[in-house]
Amino acid sequence: MNPTPEQTEAIDAYGDGLDLVLQAGAGCGKSSTLKMIARSDRRRRMTYVAYNSAIAADARRSFPTNVMSKTGHGLAFDQRYGDRLNRPRQTAHQAAQALDVRSILGIIGSTPSILTDLGGMKAMTSKIIMRMALDTLTRFCHSADPEIVQKHVPQFDGLKKARGEVVKLVLPVARAAWKDLQDDDSVLNLNHDHYLKMWALSSPTIPTDVVLLDEAQDTNDVLAAVLLAQEHAQRIAVGDSAQQIYSWRGANDALAGFVRELHCPELTLSQSFRFGPAIATRANAWLRLIDAPVRLTGWEAAESTVGLLDSPDAILCRTNAGAMGIVMEGLASGRKVALVGGGAAIKQLAWAAEALQDGKPTDHPELMGFASWDDVRQYAAEEDGSLEVLVKLVDEHGPGRIVAAADGLVSEQQAELVVSTAHKAKGREWPAVRIHADFRAPKADQKTGLVVLPREEARLAYVAVTRARERLDDTALAWVSSVTAVSG
Repeated sequence: MNPTPEQTEAIDAYGDGLDLVLQAGAGCGKSSTLKMIARSDRRRRMTYVAYNSAIAADARRSFPTNVMSKTGHGLAFDQRYGDRLNRPRQTAHQAAQALDVRSILGIIGSTPSILTDLGGMKAMTSKIIMRMALDTLTRFCHSADPEIVQKHVPQFDGLKKARGEVVKLVLPVARAAWKDLQDDDSVLNLNHDHYLKMWALSSPTIPTDVVLLDEAQDTNDVLAAVLLAQEHAQRIAVGDSAQQIYSWRGANDALAGFVRELHCPELTLSQSFRFGPAIATRANAWLRLIDAPVRLTGWEAAESTVGLLDSPDAILCRTNAGAMGIVMEGLASGRKVALVGGGAAIKQLAWAAEALQDGKPTDHPELMGFASWDDVRQYAAEEDGSLEVLVKLVDEHGPGRIVAAADGLVSEQQAELVVSTAHKAKGREWPAVRIHADFRAPKADQKTGLVVLPREEARLAYVAVTRARERLDDTALAWVSSVTAVSG
């Protein structure tokens, strides 16, 4: 395939020896552009940093031999971590006992309790404190920070007013956990994010002439900082800032960081080869809303249409609960249904809901700030619309039926319908896609009258509408025309 004018400009910029940022819209050939760059200069050692292991494996087959393809974790991995990574699963309760949380905090006697946002008392067991500490440790490992500090402790639904008390309990345990994990004989299980952070803190030098960073818009700060520090190498970051949808788990837009830190040129790839003009027009509505640096040009050879779909190949949802609701509808109608990523996440939510219904605590990250299922119901109704779908699903069907439905899923190869959250659909595509109604319209601000949408929600909608190749039903997103501003 001959390069487009935009691809030719990118190859020429590489040839000039420039650090470079490439903003590549959905389906606009970013991987093929990187391969063109690699093939244009087979004399130099190149390191392609892939978003996940599947992409890295594919790159090893398709890039020229002068390119080493690895994930960030692959760059950091050392054989000495093998035994600790292969230990049996360790629950938060087991981790709390191994680390001796009560001793770290000097707790003698009864379990401490804190006042929840809804006025009830929440018992802060060692298991729950440990779960919060492990989540804190994850946020620290995703950051470029050298030490664990208060900002790494997450905000927990139901415990926002008790933030200070939560930090006092969680921060010492998180710091003790990190100290333990740096020991080869740690009592806690090591995971991939832990050794990546240890590697990053060692100020590593990557033996390469060129770094090619893919999916840079969702690169954690810890990896971005390492790559920015490779001053001996030419650095090229490729991605789509409009597809940055993982900030909630620590990822930031490394494209912006590269432009800011390296003062390098920012080129664009705007010709989509995935879909035609009709779908590109829908995508551009979201790109205009967030003032993205790219507007897509649809591929004239692709006959794409936009309108109602009775039988889509895939239905994309905003939430796990919304996806499970569609799964249950599909199974009830006798269809073979697949859920991208499997049913483990929704089963864990169902079990957490069941525990709260039975008056037991849960350490599930989304629900551990609540003392009872009634508290979840009240919080969902008054504070957080994102939990409304889960509450409705659990109250209508019950945890048992949800778990049974998750166990009834089939593989994508066997499926008549594929269901996915928009997050898990990233990097995927289907011929015909329908967007589910759990992408809810924002409400007008009572004081200003403005209809304000969080920027990441707009980016998620853009990701969803660009998964379709031929037919798109985005009726559920018709409210885009009512949005007057974005935030964040």
